[in-house]
Amino acid sequence: MSSTPTLAFGDDGSPASDVCWLWINSHSWLGWRVEIITAQELPIGPPVPAEDATLHHWDPPTPRTQFGESGFMEVEYLTARLDPRLALSRPADLLVVGPRGSSILKAFHLGSTAEWLLQHPVAPMLIARSGHTVATAIVCHDGSPHAQSTVECLTRLPWIGSVQVTLLVVADGRTDIATATSMAREEFDSVDIEPETVVVEGKPTAVILDEITQRGPDLVALGTRGLTGMQRLYHGSTAGAIARATECSVLLACAESAAE
Repeated sequence: MSSTPTLAFGDDGSPASDVCWLWINSHSWLGWRVEIITAQELPIGPPVPAEDATLHHWDPPTPRTQFGESGFMEVEYLTARLDPRLALSRPADLLVVGPRGSSILKAFHLGSTAEWLLQHPVAPMLIARSGHTVATAIVCHDGSPHAQSTVECLTRLPWIGSVQVTLLVVADGRTDIATATSMAREEFDSVDIEPETVVVEGKPTAVILDEITQRGPDLVALGTRGLTGMQRLYHGSTAGAIARATECSVLLACAESAAE
C-alpha cells in the first residue's frame, strides 16, 4: 500500500453513494488520495476474463465532481466485474460506504455488502448517513485493541482537530475503565485533542444508543471484532447493533490481528 493515506469510496451511482461523496467532500483530505471503486454487474454466461475481474483503472462516463475544499492529491477510478464485497475488501486507511443503494450499497441489513464488510474488516469503515461536516463525535472505548484501532484511525484523519469529541466508557463489569480511558486519552493527546470523558454504567448497546439520542453526534466511533463462520451466526455485537440502529454516521475498525 502507498505511503500516501488512501480513502476508498464504494460508488454505485445511487443516491446513497451521492451522500457518501458529499460527506467526503465536506471534509479536508490534504495529503490523501481517493480511490473511487465501482463493481460492475457480473454477466450471466462464460467466466469473466481475469483482467476484467481484477480492479483496474477506468474512465467513467460521468466522473464525480471533486470539491476544491477536499484537497485530494490524487483521484483514481477503479472498476471490475466482481462481487462488490470483494471489490471493496482492499487495504485502505479509510473505506467509506453508504447504508443503502441499488447495488454496491444495499439496505444495511444482514447479508448486505456493508454488513459483510463489518464482519470481515480489512480497513476501517465509515458508514455515511449524511453529507454534512462532522462537528461532534462520540468515541466508545472498552479497553480492547479494536477500540484502540478505531481511535488511532480517527486521530489520523486530517480534519479531526476541529471536532468536539466525547470519550464514552461503559462500566459493564468487564471494562477496565482506567485502562480504557488512559489508552484513548494518550492517543488523543498526540494530536492535541482534549475529549470530554463520560463513564456510564449499563449494557453497552443500550448505553451507547442512549448517549447518541441525548447528544445527537454527527459521528459515533467504536471497534468491531470481525467474527466469521459459526461465531458470526451467534454474533450479536454492539458494533453491529449500533451501526444498524443509529441515524448518524458510524466509524468501525478492527485490530489487524483480528482481521487476518
